[in-house]
Amino acid sequence: MNIEVTMRHSDVRIEALKEYAEKRMKQLAERFPKVTKVAIVIDIDVKKHMYMAEVVANRLGSTAVGAKEFSESAKSVIDSAAARAERQLLKMRIKSRKGVVRQQRAASAKN
Repeated sequence: MNIEVTMRHSDVRIEALKEYAEKRMKQLAERFPKVTKVAIVIDIDVKKHMYMAEVVANRLGSTAVGAKEFSESAKSVIDSAAARAERQLLKMRIKSRKGVVRQQRAASAKN
């Protein structure tokens, strides 16, 4: 599992925010073992006091899931982007399992 955290336009609180983002992405990776790489980009707009987080998760078979969120709080933007990526990965997992079940049913109906 490869986790990449990138900060843009950052200020003094870099290390604590990076550690929190890494911890949150590790939780995402533990829940979905087929995820091979997770990249999170945290952008800070100092003038507007806004944070932007973008999460990109790559699964086996080169399928990517992306989630982008905006908020005034750094930790909440990381949590909401990770939650959105989790929902998308869960949806992909359910769809792939339904496809396997359909194939098995079709094969058993032919026999």
